[in-house]
This record gives sequence, C-alpha cells and structure tokens, in this order.
Amino acid sequence: MDERFFLPGPTEVRQEVLDAMRHPMIAHRSAAMELLMRTVHARLQPLFGTARPVYVVGGSATNGMEMAVRCGSVQRVLALVCGAFGERFAEVAELTGREVTRVIAEPGEVVSPEQVRLALEHGSYDTVTVVHSETSTGALSDVAGIAAVVREASNAMLLVDAVTSVGAMPVEMDAWGADLVFTGSQKAMALAPGLAFVAASERLLNRARTLGDRGYVLDLVRYDEFWHKAQSPTTPSLPLLFALDRQLADIEIEGLDARFARHAQMARACWDWVEIEDGAELGLQVLAAEGQRSPTVTCVVCDRPLDVVRALNDEGYVIGTGHGALQRTTLRVGHMGDHSVAGLEALLELMGRVMRGLR
Repeated sequence: MDERFFLPGPTEVRQEVLDAMRHPMIAHRSAAMELLMRTVHARLQPLFGTARPVYVVGGSATNGMEMAVRCGSVQRVLALVCGAFGERFAEVAELTGREVTRVIAEPGEVVSPEQVRLALEHGSYDTVTVVHSETSTGALSDVAGIAAVVREASNAMLLVDAVTSVGAMPVEMDAWGADLVFTGSQKAMALAPGLAFVAASERLLNRARTLGDRGYVLDLVRYDEFWHKAQSPTTPSLPLLFALDRQLADIEIEGLDARFARHAQMARACWDWVEIEDGAELGLQVLAAEGQRSPTVTCVVCDRPLDVVRALNDEGYVIGTGHGALQRTTLRVGHMGDHSVAGLEALLELMGRVMRGLR
C-alpha cells in the first residue's frame, strides 16, 4: 500500500480491497447474495461488540445518523456536542422535527458523564446523542461512562456516532448498554465511501415500530425484516459489498486485538512527534487533552496549517485541514484503517521538514 493518503476519512484503501470491487455482478435476490450477506453480517458483529444485527445501509454514515434519529428518538433530544459531528447530530434531530438541547464542550474537550447526569436531572429527554470519536477535533468521549449515567438517570435511548472508532478500537455496544451505534465504510474499516453500518438494541427497535415518521429508505424496521432474510430492502451497492467481504476477512486474519494495538501505536507515535520530538521544537500541540484522544485522528494546533497541507500535497502526501472554525489554526492527521506505524512515521518526518522550511 502506498501510504501517502492520511486524510481523517476517507482513508487509504488497499489495492486488494479495490480489486474485490471488480467482482462480476450477481442477482441481489439470489442464493449467492444471501450467502454473501450472512457472511458479512456475522463478521460485522464483533466490530460493534454486539450479538444484535448489524444492518448494511447504502450511503454515507450520515444516513446512519438520520436513521438513528428518525427511528430512535421521539421528541426531546439531549445532544452532546464536542465538535462538528456532534453538532451535525443535533442539526439532523432538529431538521426531523425534534426539540434539541445541547451540552457543548470546548474545542478538543468532551462532555463528561457528570455533565450528562446534571443535564438529565434538569430536563426530561427521550434520547441522548453522542459522538464517540470526534473527527473534527480528535477527541474521544467516554461512552461507557455516559451510557452508565443515561441508564441510571433516565429511560432515554443512547445513540452513538462511532464513525471513526469502529474497526480501530474496542466498541462494546452490548456491554455499554448503548441503543444504537453506527459507522461508515470509509474510515477505520478502510473501504471506499458509500456504506453505513447500523446496530440497534431490541428496545430501540421496539420504539421504532411505534414511530410514524421513519420514512422509507432509512426505515430501521424494514432493515431488520430483510436482515433476517439475509437480504437488503433496496438494491445494494454490490461492488462495495464484495470489497466489504474481502476486508472483513482480512480483519479477521489480523485479529481485532492486533488491529486495535496497531492503531494505539500509530496514535502514540503521532502524539509523541507533536509533544516530544519535532513538534516540540516547532511549537505544536495536540488539541485534545491526554486521556481524551482518539487513536484514529490527531488534530494539531499549529501556525500556517493551510500552507503545510499545500506543501505536503506538492510532495504527494494528503492530510486534512482543520474543520470549520478550526481550519486556520489546526491540521488533522488521519491514522486509521490499514495504515502502518512506519508509513505514519515517514509522513511525520516529512511534515517536520516542511514546517521548518515554512519558518
């Protein structure tokens, strides 16, 4: 793999996975399709830490987010916002007619379980939304702690955006007691964009059955009915499913523990480079605090981030600019999927040379 594409999503996709997309088409209501779906269904569950169905949904992870809101919330939503995608969750809820109250963290920080407890004590909510790994800031929320508080203090459903965490770190939907977890294909699962994956608890599915505004394309109840038949409710993206099958088989070979350890090693290499090695000399800092950092993306506070990104592009490397309001003060390095420590270190060495040249 030519490790030069370090966006915080989409991430690099191995040639073998891309080649799998060239598989000849099959009938999407055939026995071959049902075998394919059964295989990927079984292989997806360990990534979510669940014995529940994991539904394969066409489109981006935002489709999973809207499915979560339409099928998992009733009227009053408590949105935990620690960056742009927590805010997107809140906006999706508002645009689908829900009443939303936000608890907002400062950039690089997360909403604590104690803040969630306080909010639940002062308001009545049927749903809580949270982003596990906030791609815009590189901050990692304590979903286990938040889930425990939500269960203790309310009957609310907990909806979790795990877009840059599934496939890179332990996600324990059942153990946490989360009600819905979703991700997308183009992040830590290292596939091309175009698929979302959604897992839901039985109690959330029961709530969904009572809601009249689930729509058609993102109806979780229909997805569940077709999951039990090893089919898709609408025509799926067959090339992406063939690639998914190949990638999940390779993830099994690597092993989840080894995959999680590799992501932790890449993250530590990036943080050490910023705080101890070249970055210390260059006046850089990691935006997220130690202990609240995602192992998949690092947001770096620096001078002239847009110039750094352009200079790296000239060298054939791609990283991310800061997101939204952070664009002119930060850059983002994605270290997820099938990237290696050695590949990341080559990028960091080049970043050091580029930044010195810009001083």
